[in-house]
Amino acid sequence: MRGTRLARRRWFTLGLAVACALLSLGGLALSTLVKSPAQLAAETGPPTASLLTSVVERRVVASTIVTRAAVVSARTVEATPSGRQGEAAVVTAVRRGVGAEVRPGDVPVEVSGRPLIVLAGPVPAYRDLRPDDEGKDVAMLQSALRSLGLYSGRDRAGYFGSATKQAVAALYTKIGYRVPTTAGGTDKDSDALAGGQSIVEEKQRAVDEVLRKIAAQPSPDPSRPPSAEEPLTEQLRRARAELDRAKSALAKLVARTGPMLPAGEALFLSGFPARVVQSRAKVGETVQAPLITLSTGQLAFEAKLRPDQGILIRVGMAAEVVAESLGGAVTATISEIGPVTIDTPAAGGAAGPPYLPVRITPAQALPLTWSGQNVRLTITSAQTPNPVLVVPLSAVSAASDGKTSVAKVGPNQALIRVPVTAGASGDGYVEVTPAVADTLAAGDRVVVGR
Repeated sequence: MRGTRLARRRWFTLGLAVACALLSLGGLALSTLVKSPAQLAAETGPPTASLLTSVVERRVVASTIVTRAAVVSARTVEATPSGRQGEAAVVTAVRRGVGAEVRPGDVPVEVSGRPLIVLAGPVPAYRDLRPDDEGKDVAMLQSALRSLGLYSGRDRAGYFGSATKQAVAALYTKIGYRVPTTAGGTDKDSDALAGGQSIVEEKQRAVDEVLRKIAAQPSPDPSRPPSAEEPLTEQLRRARAELDRAKSALAKLVARTGPMLPAGEALFLSGFPARVVQSRAKVGETVQAPLITLSTGQLAFEAKLRPDQGILIRVGMAAEVVAESLGGAVTATISEIGPVTIDTPAAGGAAGPPYLPVRITPAQALPLTWSGQNVRLTITSAQTPNPVLVVPLSAVSAASDGKTSVAKVGPNQALIRVPVTAGASGDGYVEVTPAVADTLAAGDRVVVGR
């Protein structure tokens, strides 16, 4: 019995302790929930007003325009060589694909077994260039052949003479193709030249025969009556005249025949480096126009600015260009500003917004890897020559009288109104000059918002 009573007392004591603990926790919880009216007002009221400030800095202020630009070539050239007359125009070789660089003397594509030769020159080929031709296009050909180390320059400028024929023949031999001639692959030139040479030889024999007669003629006998035969001196004059005419005809024939450059086998480009940007050339397929398109000349940048930004820029202004995907940056200069333009919409489409076309030229030639890139363009339209005091634009306020000032944070967070004159602005900052010297300095804090 005594053990039972002792156990009951222990259980009673334990229950009492648990009950006290629960009552304590409940009281604590209720104390957090029960708040006085003053506490509720303090917690639900607006927060204490605070100031947003920024540090006054001393640095160069630059007004910049940041936009995107496309890397473009000076121009593009399309070429569609055709087969010879009476032959199908079929692509028989492709030696330069899209993206490949093309140099003078290269053959990017072959049509019907004949090459399309890239040469340096400002004017596209518009006629076959044949021996004895004259013109600026012949001079362009001579210049192109000279740049390849094939032309000696013995012909007069612009005349397709023997030296030019030799250079054209050397060009085709170098690239591994049969030399085209005025005979068009037939023997007609050879036959004509052989015939002309035979006539010259015949006339030469006639002259020689008269000379032999003159040498064998005895001294004239005054007692003999004059002969009715034409005097040998007259015969010699006439024979020599016929020989001269035969030689002249042969020389003209030689001058008009031989190696030539067909217009369909020459692609003159005005600038290098050049690159294939589009091609429809597939071996075994019929030629489709345009067969191949090349970009030529040094790469440049083209941007589209808002019309209102036109007052901020001018030709000759400096710019910086960054190609993020290539990890490169270059300096450049605005070279051309066009009139406000609106792109012509496609059928059923709406016209885009007006823009100001701007062309920017890099300070140095760009690698061809930049071709077709979309880059970041930064144009610095103005900047201060030296570091100046600057604050965020939002720090400057204007009074009703037009005077501007900033609110400087003084000791104990007191606000001091400092009159200033605003100057150059850019990138969200503005130059400020305090009306009273030393009332504003770098490192001070000014209010930019509340």
